[in-house]
Amino acid sequence: MLPAEHGDCLWVEYGDPGRPSVLLIDGGTGAAATTGRLGRRIADRLGQDHPAALAVVTHVDADHITGVLDLLEAPGGGPPFAQVWFNGWEHLAPGVRGPVQGERLGDAIRRRGLPWNASFDGRAVVVAEEGPLPVVDLPGDLRLTLLSPSPAQLAELQPVWEREVREAGLVPGAAPPPPAPAAPEVLGEGPLDPEKLAAGRFSGDPSEANGSSIAFLAEHDGASVLFTGDAFAGVLAQGLRRLAAERGTRRVPVDAFKVSHHGSRNNLSPELLDVLDCPRFLFSTNGRRYRHPDAVAVSRIVVGTSAAELLFNYRTRYTEPWEEPRLRRRFGYQTRYPADGASGLTLQL
Repeated sequence: MLPAEHGDCLWVEYGDPGRPSVLLIDGGTGAAATTGRLGRRIADRLGQDHPAALAVVTHVDADHITGVLDLLEAPGGGPPFAQVWFNGWEHLAPGVRGPVQGERLGDAIRRRGLPWNASFDGRAVVVAEEGPLPVVDLPGDLRLTLLSPSPAQLAELQPVWEREVREAGLVPGAAPPPPAPAAPEVLGEGPLDPEKLAAGRFSGDPSEANGSSIAFLAEHDGASVLFTGDAFAGVLAQGLRRLAAERGTRRVPVDAFKVSHHGSRNNLSPELLDVLDCPRFLFSTNGRRYRHPDAVAVSRIVVGTSAAELLFNYRTRYTEPWEEPRLRRRFGYQTRYPADGASGLTLQL
């Protein structure tokens, strides 16, 4: 989990350690630290004869899209990606002229000549309401099972597309939007009370852009990770229930879960946790803009999951309270942080 400020930039290597296959998920906010570290990884690991198997831009949000846009718009040959997954306007409304022409990411993908949603024959990356879940096998024997978005989520994004692409900085020449207000403070001044926080009523995320997130289960050589972008808890739960039914199990076992929307309380429901059998929970955020991870979301995990491990790619005032020995003993969980003075975290499975 590269240090992507309040966003995601996830670099996945699998297969031969000397010449690994690579999957890139999102590019963070385009901050210098993220861009530099991502650029070095691309230079060290990839080449035109050995491209990343896939780059996924999960949805139209600046904290996920900007770093990939910076890579594609940089002078030179461009990053070696075998294909890119991203749902643009043409995937929301095929054959219909968009409300905002010249969205930068779509233009950059076309200009670089990169295969766009090639695993879906150029159409939308989407999960049909019925039938088996889409499964894509990438070079190097990585299997991706798509869980989100559904056609309903893409349909809800269509009428607000212009607003979302402007807020994501995808309209050439448009002024950047003002910063969004911070989320309500939930830590308070006293000690954390996870049982009380976890008992609160769940209220789902209303953001159309977040709901359109591409989310999938990645599996390779017996290891599995659930990558979620900012996907809705209900959509993920529904997809996982379908997957459990396909595999004849009540719950879906995964080795790690990249918690949706950086640990927002509105994207992690008890229903979602109930359909997962997972020991490790990954949080990608520095907390500075939205105060993530939300203490309510983390509380739902530690109260409802036996022997959980919480992995944070930043040490912040929103992640450090979970290192408290009293809490760890009481709820039986463990924590993992970057080394002192560092940011970013690597998980090996």
